[in-house]
Amino acid sequence: MKLIVLGKYGTFPAAGGACSGYLIENNGRYLLIDCGNGVLSRLQHICRIEDLEAIVLSHLHDDHAGDLRILKYAVETKLAFGTMRHRVKVYMPSSPERAARDLDYPQAFDISYVNEKTELELAGLHLRFCPMRHSIETYAISLEAGAKKLVYSADTTFHEGLIRFAAGADVLLCEATLAEAGDVPIPHMTALEAGETARLAGVERLLLTHLWCDEDAERCLLTARTVFEQSEEVMELQEYVI
Repeated sequence: MKLIVLGKYGTFPAAGGACSGYLIENNGRYLLIDCGNGVLSRLQHICRIEDLEAIVLSHLHDDHAGDLRILKYAVETKLAFGTMRHRVKVYMPSSPERAARDLDYPQAFDISYVNEKTELELAGLHLRFCPMRHSIETYAISLEAGAKKLVYSADTTFHEGLIRFAAGADVLLCEATLAEAGDVPIPHMTALEAGETARLAGVERLLLTHLWCDEDAERCLLTARTVFEQSEEVMELQEYVI
């Protein structure tokens, strides 16, 4: 299993960057986790749109789902010109209802809704979901291939549920929006909390993502390493073997 980071920024991208998007390649099969702003362009450096077996969305905020609105045009056009012969399968939460309705393009997408009981087999991977603590319905996602396990936190505050869900993972791909908590409370984890989650979950490796571009990424990394040495900041378009 390989993780290719298409976008790592939360809320909005830095110049030349992209919001959350993670391409999983498993024995030549492709699965996209989240599709934030800028991800569709990056995706096509790696594979064709029609090569995707599915897209899985952790939640429906635009920095995780916004490029679906552009992908809709791409799929419609490809279908019309015969360069693509099937709609794209999309798995996502069913709320907020308006956001889910706005992404329901039946001419381009074959949509299924997920919840905490959902289990999927996609691209040779077994997927499970765990509810997170965010401002809307959000799920962490576990992806397993044989003995290897990748857990993606999505957006959340620090809590025991994620620690249990990530227990023993080879890689925890975890949001680290800020290095440390500021004066304004936000429904996101800090780098310190990401490191503590990795330590308590007993994971092998922590990859920090969902960075706020006005935060010092090096400060985030050093902060996480104070509690979990095997911490790394993800780099866009870099491949991570799991």
